[in-house]
Amino acid sequence: MTTINLFNNAKDFIIIPAGEVIFEKGGVADYMYAVIEGEVEILIDGKFLDITSDGGIIGEMALIDSSPRSATAVAKTECKLVPVDQKRFEFLVQQTPNFSINVMKIMVERIRKLDALVVSLR
Repeated sequence: MTTINLFNNAKDFIIIPAGEVIFEKGGVADYMYAVIEGEVEILIDGKFLDITSDGGIIGEMALIDSSPRSATAVAKTECKLVPVDQKRFEFLVQQTPNFSINVMKIMVERIRKLDALVVSLR
């Protein structure tokens, strides 16, 4: 099951125009977002880290700890996103174990990309 399947019929989506910042590094981390349509770039200090598209999630670290955002997310194309707050996140974790595994896989993949970025900057 991809993450997208959990949000296919969500009515509380938002549309973000191409080029708009979804969240910024250092900002308040109160939502993660499921990407229903479009592409989102993840940047750290202006350096490209990752791109997320249909079926992916962004800002997931926000719901695991309460630290400020560690990266900036920018809509590369027009995006349809579903905001997920702490309450909804906890419900999904409890009711859908595969959701938790998918979130962990995404986080590990991004950590590996960040490691590669750090090594390339040395």
